[in-house]
Amino acid sequence: MKKALLILIFLFALPLSSFAGVKGVFETLEGKAPKAGSLDVVTIHEVFAFSCPHCAHFNQEIPALKKQFGKKIKFVGHPVGWAGHDPGRLYFIAVDLGKEEAVKDMIFDFFHEKGLGEMVYQRERLKYVARFNGMLDEFEAKMDDPKYVKAMEDSIQFAKDKKVESTPTLVVEGIFKTHGDPANLKMIINSLLKNPVP
Repeated sequence: MKKALLILIFLFALPLSSFAGVKGVFETLEGKAPKAGSLDVVTIHEVFAFSCPHCAHFNQEIPALKKQFGKKIKFVGHPVGWAGHDPGRLYFIAVDLGKEEAVKDMIFDFFHEKGLGEMVYQRERLKYVARFNGMLDEFEAKMDDPKYVKAMEDSIQFAKDKKVESTPTLVVEGIFKTHGDPANLKMIINSLLKNPVP
Protein backbone atom coordinates (compact mmCIF):
# COMPACT_ATOMS: atom_id res chain seq x y z
CA MET A 1 0.00 0.00 0.00
CA LYS A 2 2.77 2.43 0.97
CA LYS A 3 4.68 1.57 -2.21
CA ALA A 4 1.63 2.24 -4.40
CA LEU A 5 1.03 5.56 -2.62
CA LEU A 6 4.64 6.62 -3.15
CA ILE A 7 4.42 5.77 -6.85
CA LEU A 8 1.24 7.84 -7.21
CA ILE A 9 2.80 10.80 -5.39
CA PHE A 10 5.86 10.56 -7.65
CA LEU A 11 3.76 10.42 -10.82
CA PHE A 12 1.63 13.41 -9.86
CA ALA A 13 4.72 15.33 -8.79
CA LEU A 14 6.20 14.94 -12.30
CA PRO A 15 5.13 17.88 -14.39
CA LEU A 16 4.25 17.24 -17.99
CA SER A 17 6.63 19.07 -20.26
CA SER A 18 5.06 21.34 -22.83
CA PHE A 19 7.12 22.71 -25.68
CA ALA A 20 5.40 24.21 -28.69
CA GLY A 21 2.24 22.44 -27.51
CA VAL A 22 3.84 18.99 -27.38
CA LYS A 23 2.71 17.00 -24.35
CA GLY A 24 4.63 14.37 -22.41
CA VAL A 25 7.69 14.01 -20.21
CA PHE A 26 10.83 14.88 -22.14
CA GLU A 27 13.93 17.01 -22.29
CA THR A 28 14.16 19.46 -25.18
CA LEU A 29 17.42 19.40 -27.12
CA GLU A 30 18.86 22.12 -29.32
CA GLY A 31 17.37 22.51 -32.76
CA LYS A 32 14.13 23.50 -34.45
CA ALA A 33 11.22 21.65 -32.92
CA PRO A 34 8.16 20.76 -34.97
CA LYS A 35 4.90 22.31 -33.86
CA ALA A 36 2.19 20.26 -32.24
CA GLY A 37 -0.15 18.69 -34.76
CA SER A 38 2.15 19.39 -37.70
CA LEU A 39 3.52 15.98 -38.77
CA ASP A 40 2.25 13.13 -40.94
CA VAL A 41 5.07 10.83 -39.74
CA VAL A 42 6.96 11.00 -36.44
CA THR A 43 10.56 9.75 -36.42
CA ILE A 44 11.78 8.08 -33.23
CA HIS A 45 15.52 7.57 -32.81
CA GLU A 46 16.04 4.67 -30.40
CA VAL A 47 19.43 4.56 -28.66
CA PHE A 48 19.87 1.07 -27.23
CA ALA A 49 22.43 -1.45 -26.05
CA PHE A 50 21.95 -5.19 -26.56
CA SER A 51 23.27 -5.78 -23.04
CA CYS A 52 20.60 -3.49 -21.51
CA PRO A 53 17.61 -5.33 -19.96
CA HIS A 54 15.45 -2.19 -20.15
CA CYS A 55 16.20 -1.98 -23.87
CA ALA A 56 15.16 -5.61 -24.29
CA HIS A 57 11.90 -4.85 -22.49
CA PHE A 58 11.21 -1.76 -24.59
CA ASN A 59 11.99 -3.74 -27.75
CA GLN A 60 9.05 -6.01 -26.87
CA GLU A 61 6.77 -2.93 -26.83
CA ILE A 62 7.72 -1.75 -30.32
CA PRO A 63 5.46 -4.14 -32.30
CA ALA A 64 2.38 -2.84 -30.43
CA LEU A 65 3.42 0.74 -31.13
CA LYS A 66 3.89 -0.04 -34.81
CA LYS A 67 0.52 -1.79 -34.91
CA GLN A 68 -1.20 1.18 -33.28
CA PHE A 69 0.43 3.94 -35.34
CA GLY A 70 1.23 2.10 -38.56
CA LYS A 71 3.02 4.25 -41.12
CA LYS A 72 2.65 7.33 -38.92
CA ILE A 73 5.82 6.42 -37.01
CA LYS A 74 9.31 5.50 -38.10
CA PHE A 75 11.91 3.95 -35.79
CA VAL A 76 15.62 4.52 -36.42
CA GLY A 77 17.93 2.30 -34.35
CA HIS A 78 21.18 3.51 -32.82
CA PRO A 79 23.02 0.65 -31.06
CA VAL A 80 25.74 2.05 -28.81
CA GLY A 81 27.83 -1.09 -28.42
CA TRP A 82 28.96 -0.41 -24.86
CA ALA A 83 29.95 -4.06 -24.48
CA GLY A 84 31.28 -4.42 -28.03
CA HIS A 85 30.51 -3.24 -31.56
CA ASP A 86 29.93 -6.50 -33.44
CA PRO A 87 26.18 -6.94 -32.70
CA GLY A 88 25.67 -3.36 -33.85
CA ARG A 89 27.53 -3.99 -37.08
CA LEU A 90 25.38 -7.06 -37.73
CA TYR A 91 22.31 -4.96 -36.96
CA PHE A 92 23.29 -2.38 -39.60
CA ILE A 93 23.93 -5.12 -42.17
CA ALA A 94 20.44 -6.40 -41.35
CA VAL A 95 18.99 -2.90 -41.80
CA ASP A 96 20.28 -2.85 -45.38
CA LEU A 97 18.67 -6.24 -45.98
CA GLY A 98 15.33 -5.31 -44.35
CA LYS A 99 15.89 -7.87 -41.58
CA GLU A 100 16.72 -5.56 -38.67
CA GLU A 101 13.69 -6.48 -36.56
CA ALA A 102 14.36 -10.22 -36.71
CA VAL A 103 18.08 -9.82 -36.00
CA LYS A 104 17.52 -7.33 -33.18
CA ASP A 105 14.89 -9.57 -31.56
CA MET A 106 17.15 -12.61 -31.78
CA ILE A 107 20.21 -10.92 -30.27
CA PHE A 108 18.12 -9.56 -27.39
CA ASP A 109 16.59 -13.01 -26.89
CA PHE A 110 19.96 -14.76 -26.84
CA PHE A 111 21.42 -12.24 -24.40
CA HIS A 112 18.54 -11.92 -21.94
CA GLU A 113 16.29 -14.98 -22.35
CA LYS A 114 18.64 -17.76 -23.46
CA GLY A 115 21.30 -16.77 -20.92
CA LEU A 116 24.16 -16.32 -23.38
CA GLY A 117 24.98 -12.87 -22.02
CA GLU A 118 28.34 -11.49 -23.15
CA MET A 119 28.87 -14.56 -25.38
CA VAL A 120 26.55 -12.85 -27.88
CA TYR A 121 29.40 -10.44 -28.56
CA GLN A 122 31.53 -13.28 -29.93
CA ARG A 123 31.48 -13.51 -33.70
CA GLU A 124 30.82 -17.24 -33.69
CA ARG A 125 27.58 -16.64 -31.78
CA LEU A 126 26.61 -13.80 -34.10
CA LYS A 127 27.40 -16.03 -37.06
CA TYR A 128 24.56 -18.29 -35.92
CA VAL A 129 22.19 -15.30 -35.85
CA ALA A 130 23.30 -14.36 -39.36
CA ARG A 131 22.93 -17.92 -40.65
CA PHE A 132 19.47 -18.32 -39.09
CA ASN A 133 18.32 -15.12 -40.80
CA GLY A 134 19.76 -15.97 -44.20
CA MET A 135 22.62 -13.47 -43.93
CA LEU A 136 25.68 -15.69 -43.66
CA ASP A 137 27.32 -14.47 -46.88
CA GLU A 138 26.79 -10.84 -45.90
CA PHE A 139 28.07 -11.52 -42.38
CA GLU A 140 31.30 -13.05 -43.65
CA ALA A 141 31.84 -10.34 -46.26
CA LYS A 142 30.78 -7.21 -44.42
CA MET A 143 31.42 -7.36 -40.67
CA ASP A 144 34.68 -5.43 -41.13
CA ASP A 145 33.50 -3.40 -44.10
CA PRO A 146 34.34 0.30 -43.50
CA LYS A 147 30.69 1.16 -44.22
CA TYR A 148 29.48 -0.81 -41.17
CA VAL A 149 32.39 0.23 -38.99
CA LYS A 150 31.41 3.84 -39.75
CA ALA A 151 27.72 3.09 -39.14
CA MET A 152 28.58 2.00 -35.59
CA GLU A 153 30.84 5.01 -35.08
CA ASP A 154 28.05 7.30 -36.29
CA SER A 155 25.58 5.57 -34.00
CA ILE A 156 27.82 6.12 -30.97
CA GLN A 157 28.41 9.72 -32.04
CA PHE A 158 24.65 10.28 -32.29
CA ALA A 159 24.31 9.16 -28.66
CA LYS A 160 27.12 11.51 -27.61
CA ASP A 161 25.67 14.44 -29.55
CA LYS A 162 22.28 13.91 -27.89
CA LYS A 163 23.97 13.55 -24.47
CA VAL A 164 22.56 10.08 -23.92
CA GLU A 165 23.56 8.78 -20.49
CA SER A 166 21.40 5.67 -20.24
CA THR A 167 19.50 3.27 -22.43
CA PRO A 168 16.96 3.05 -23.83
CA THR A 169 16.80 6.71 -24.76
CA LEU A 170 14.34 7.88 -27.38
CA VAL A 171 14.96 11.06 -29.32
CA VAL A 172 11.74 12.03 -31.07
CA GLU A 173 12.26 14.16 -34.19
CA GLY A 174 15.84 14.75 -33.03
CA ILE A 175 14.57 17.21 -30.40
CA PHE A 176 12.47 15.56 -27.69
CA LYS A 177 14.61 13.24 -25.55
CA THR A 178 12.79 10.78 -23.32
CA HIS A 179 12.98 7.28 -21.85
CA GLY A 180 11.45 3.97 -22.90
CA ASP A 181 7.95 4.44 -21.47
CA PRO A 182 5.40 3.50 -24.17
CA ALA A 183 2.53 5.51 -22.62
CA ASN A 184 4.64 8.66 -22.51
CA LEU A 185 5.94 8.05 -26.04
CA LYS A 186 2.36 7.70 -27.33
CA MET A 187 1.51 11.06 -25.77
CA ILE A 188 4.45 12.74 -27.50
CA ILE A 189 3.66 11.08 -30.85
CA ASN A 190 -0.01 12.02 -30.75
CA SER A 191 0.88 15.60 -29.82
CA LEU A 192 2.99 15.85 -32.99
CA LEU A 193 0.67 14.11 -35.45
CA LYS A 194 -1.77 16.01 -37.62
CA ASN A 195 -4.19 13.14 -37.12
CA PRO A 196 -3.62 11.56 -33.68
CA VAL A 197 -4.32 7.88 -33.19
CA PRO A 198 -6.62 6.85 -30.31
